[in-house]
Amino acid sequence: MEQTSNGRDASPLEIPFCEHYKPLIVEEIVLADHPAHLHYGKCSVIGTLSCTNNVLGSLSLPDLPGAMQLPDGACSVELCLDNYSGIVPRGSQVEVTGILKLRDRTTEITTDAGTLRNMLEAADGIVFKQQYEDMKANCKPYIEVDYIRTISNARELISCNLKFRKLSLLTKMEM
Repeated sequence: MEQTSNGRDASPLEIPFCEHYKPLIVEEIVLADHPAHLHYGKCSVIGTLSCTNNVLGSLSLPDLPGAMQLPDGACSVELCLDNYSGIVPRGSQVEVTGILKLRDRTTEITTDAGTLRNMLEAADGIVFKQQYEDMKANCKPYIEVDYIRTISNARELISCNLKFRKLSLLTKMEM
């Protein structure tokens, strides 16, 4: 049986920590059905860095049909800059790389989607249902920032990332 990074045996349902910066969009982080469904690991997200707060705002994507378009800034994900010592180009379109984490709104304890999935997998019956609902109500995603870089053509880069993801899915489906 495969082992996880902490040396214990991985369950068949366990998703390993993603060590590469997976391209995500702000909306898929913020609008996830449940925090346990979020990406587990490192990510790369493109958006507009707020002028006043430590948040990354979404950008509308020209490649999407009009009915699926959200305006710029419709969604935003919190950024944790505690371990980041670089320049913070407020108001700019940027790519943020870091680790996607979760913060419990009631206790301020931090965790991640992998830990939530493990907790739910270990729970049963009434405990499962209560934990699931508590997580859904209280866990808020944020990115612990490793690096921020200003980019031009942000919308086009997001569209390219989505096209690559679509090609990857189609290739997997054909196998």
